[in-house]
Amino acid sequence: MSAVAVFHAGHAEHLGEALLAHDAGLPVFLGNPHWAGAEREEAARQIPRGTTILGASWEPRGLGACDFPLNWRGRVMIPTGGTGGKVKFIVHSAETLRAAALGLRDALVARGLSPRLHGVTCTPPWHVSGFMPAIRARATGGRHQVVDGRFSEASALAAVVLPADGTRIVSLVPAQLTRLLAHADGEAWLRVFDVVLLGGSAVPAPLLAEIRARRLPVFLTYGATETAAACALCPPEDIWSGEPVRGAPLPGVRFATDGDGVITVAGPSLGLGVWPDGPMTNPWPSGDRGDVAADGGVRITGRADRVIVTGGEKVDPARVEQALLATGLVREALVLGMADATWGEVVTACVVAGAETEAALRQACEALEPAARPRRYAFVPVMPTDASGKPDRAAIAKLAA
Repeated sequence: MSAVAVFHAGHAEHLGEALLAHDAGLPVFLGNPHWAGAEREEAARQIPRGTTILGASWEPRGLGACDFPLNWRGRVMIPTGGTGGKVKFIVHSAETLRAAALGLRDALVARGLSPRLHGVTCTPPWHVSGFMPAIRARATGGRHQVVDGRFSEASALAAVVLPADGTRIVSLVPAQLTRLLAHADGEAWLRVFDVVLLGGSAVPAPLLAEIRARRLPVFLTYGATETAAACALCPPEDIWSGEPVRGAPLPGVRFATDGDGVITVAGPSLGLGVWPDGPMTNPWPSGDRGDVAADGGVRITGRADRVIVTGGEKVDPARVEQALLATGLVREALVLGMADATWGEVVTACVVAGAETEAALRQACEALEPAARPRRYAFVPVMPTDASGKPDRAAIAKLAA
């Protein structure tokens, strides 16, 4: 028996090959076909020798676990990371993937929706958000289709061919929803779905306002590759009412915080480990800062590992982003630390706004402590994103250099 690593660039072909191998019980690595340089080198180092590579011509040279692949039947290795060679695969089993699918199903059934989940893959299937819609459909007897998730204003939107006798779900990231709402037929296309799952990165305040104004059936999600996508939902009515965004855990999921205010997640959908280094803990420390309410709901305030250290002072970039968005002058904001010989790092803001707003933005940030005020600004018409629709930090760093 050979493991399979799928690297097809076409989303439908990639997903189809991965599911075919998974159905056969083979260990499957979901590969990003756009990896190059350091990322591809790291993937080749990790994927075991003898693995069948589909969609690429290079040879893997990893050693693998001592019982690989025989005792790894049904495992799916889903990549996370991929910046600057930092590729890692989260190991999931058929059981953890099914647990994630049924947790979402049960949460939606509790709201009166059908237990049969039909889904659309709009993001690359080598990301957990693109892979899980198919798993949910299979686990609940639903249907699934792959559509082009670029949603260009100049192109017609793909027809949705999912049955009406079930819960129709589309999973999006904020950049995709923004593009859809700018499309002439975007809102009508969205309303074909009973549930719009929105996750992958922080949702800008103007986009939340659009969701609220149009009363879209958007559920904000919290999750990660490690949790097989969504593990908490904030329902539409909470967004429409303007309530603070807080996610209710899916059935079986439990949130807590450690001594540093980092959210931990426990539940049946957690991955088994990080390939090839070893097991994951359950509860798992997410790396996200936040708080957990008495009813178990979770609120995320930022990433613990995004802390910027400038001149010896620690700055939480999420607070700076909130200050910039609160001005109403920018549509999106991303704050990061740029290397600096004097300060170690300097606080740098990339904003979707015109350069003429800089003076007003600097004035607004006077309310922050001096260390948190951005020293550099990059003004862009559209926030650079990677293939999964998340902010492309490497591209943003180049713009702000």
